[in-house]
Amino acid sequence: MSAIRVLLVEDERLLDRVVSDALRTLGLACEVARSEAEAVERLQQQRYNLMILDLRLQGGSGVKVLEQARLLYNDLPVILVTAYAITNEVQAALALGVDALLYKPFDIDTLLATVRALLSRRALSPPTHAVVQMAAPSSPSRRPTRVLQIGDWATLKGPDLSLACHVHQMDEHWFSVETERIESPIPTRWQVEWTGADALYQFPTRVIQHVSQAHSMLWLLRQPASIRRVQRRRYPRVPVSGRAFVSLAGRLQRATEAHLLNLSERGVCIVLTESPQRGAVAHLEVHADTELGAIEFQTEGVVRSVVAFVDRGQPHYRVGLQVERLPHHAVQQLRQVRLARLTAPTPSEDSALRSE
Repeated sequence: MSAIRVLLVEDERLLDRVVSDALRTLGLACEVARSEAEAVERLQQQRYNLMILDLRLQGGSGVKVLEQARLLYNDLPVILVTAYAITNEVQAALALGVDALLYKPFDIDTLLATVRALLSRRALSPPTHAVVQMAAPSSPSRRPTRVLQIGDWATLKGPDLSLACHVHQMDEHWFSVETERIESPIPTRWQVEWTGADALYQFPTRVIQHVSQAHSMLWLLRQPASIRRVQRRRYPRVPVSGRAFVSLAGRLQRATEAHLLNLSERGVCIVLTESPQRGAVAHLEVHADTELGAIEFQTEGVVRSVVAFVDRGQPHYRVGLQVERLPHHAVQQLRQVRLARLTAPTPSEDSALRSE
């Protein structure tokens, strides 16, 4: 492994020393860049086998470093490190493409395990990158876009206020987001902004209703009639609980049990304790629990996205799989769940009905 070179982009001197020393115990040559400018210069001078990138840099941006890295080497494996939850910066980095995401403070063994997995995967087969390997657009109107989806993080912007928001639910006309709680005056209009694969997207919206909760606010907003260069998601994700048994093609071991996060008519999102390879084919046996009963089916899917995170000191991987289509009965059950959730009373309405 002596020929493998790792670029560590980190401005905290104690942390860069700990990480670089740990990498050298694996026999990896590690170079440290402590600023955006230094990192870009090193990337321009030579090619690396792996980059470990801190999102926040003094006097610079990790996102800009990643942008340059993707322009120079679209297949460079990248481990993103951040002390922050999902923010606009994290969303921007994920849109550019990262192979693993670790939150500070992270366990050094988790980092080394992720490094080994990425380098081994690169040695076994050419890496894939869902975002950067899309065909180059022939005209601005044909650029790849990313629709605002359930579970995404976006920003509500007003004349004097900006709020980070989490997309809660949506249908073809309305969608709901959750933000921190604010006091009067309450805005009646917002500008919604989020980061897609190729650009920053915005659209104006009107507030249909807002509900103040104990520590947050739920906003019901109007979907735009049209968004420039953006189309609505055809198959929305439906959050569910449950489990899935996963068998990856080419592996001899028995099926692995995974935690189920959401379903769509063309996709399944799960959490695994072992990182699969992008592009791998998997057989799935899904058992989803919903308020309308269980949804159970078997299907095959292709691994399209893998994001690493740490839970209680252990590495986990959020995996998105694309399927040809769920079985007919599962599609019908999923649509019934969507309908029930979109027509269910809000907590305030439910309380009012009970008081009557």
